[in-house]
Amino acid sequence: MTCPFLREAQVKFCHASSVRKLIPLSVAPGARAEEKCSSGAYLTCRVYQSHTMEGPVDGPCPCLGESLMQYCAAAPVAKLVPFSESLLSRCGNDGHRYCELYGSMAHPVAAGDEVDGIAMPAELSYAANHLWLEVGESGQCHAGIDAFLSRAIGNVERIQYVWQQGLHRPAAILTAGGVDWEVVFPNPLLLTGCNLYLRANPARLAAEPYTAGWLFEGCLVEGTTDNLMQGASARAWMGHDVRRIHEAVQRGSGMAADGGLFAVGVLNCLDRESRPALFHEFFSPFASGKRVTE
Repeated sequence: MTCPFLREAQVKFCHASSVRKLIPLSVAPGARAEEKCSSGAYLTCRVYQSHTMEGPVDGPCPCLGESLMQYCAAAPVAKLVPFSESLLSRCGNDGHRYCELYGSMAHPVAAGDEVDGIAMPAELSYAANHLWLEVGESGQCHAGIDAFLSRAIGNVERIQYVWQQGLHRPAAILTAGGVDWEVVFPNPLLLTGCNLYLRANPARLAAEPYTAGWLFEGCLVEGTTDNLMQGASARAWMGHDVRRIHEAVQRGSGMAADGGLFAVGVLNCLDRESRPALFHEFFSPFASGKRVTE
């Protein structure tokens, strides 16, 4: 599935020019008639005269080239990219959903996709330790932490990836409040890349955990989707965990909930002895409560 903002344009250019200027062929017919390249008038062109190429007397110029290009209609400035190169970018596959421009224009996360105040896009699959996975039509995968885990950790100051490529259970170290928390996707994934932009702006992890805040990119392998939850079972599990952590925090610290939810950065609000236990219970790869029935 290609990005809906991806556009194509046929362009022409001069092989002999020292600066390659791409000119779209969709110009007015009258304007095209005035230029020299498409007619015998190219013989008077100084660039052509400086080369020893021969061409037909009535045109077009032998230095004239044409090519199919692509560009992003959502970008403020259109950058023409050769068609062959664009196939290597995320624009030509399901990865376009995690492009910042696409996210700002298309608003892919529906406002109503939430459970007890926690955003939860319905099209994603969820692991019991609050990481999500999306599998595209081509088998390309993206994964990250959900809004529940993002809220519990709070403001992330630094992100380190344990691996950036290869067959692994993807893992990252998130530093918040001076404390390192290791988040691990519990199933194997053939990693092809990580969201390195987050290392420069880790705040995106909390602000946009399902779009610009994704962590891992890779390919589907055997076992990648094992024990993941979707639909009604995922919503029931999320509601159950919201109630469980709410009760655990109040019981262990006496802190009041924030508007019906646990406080942002609650892990760093607890004492040193309580933090590891709460993190292990909800966010380790061995988190309990993998299945909750309605």
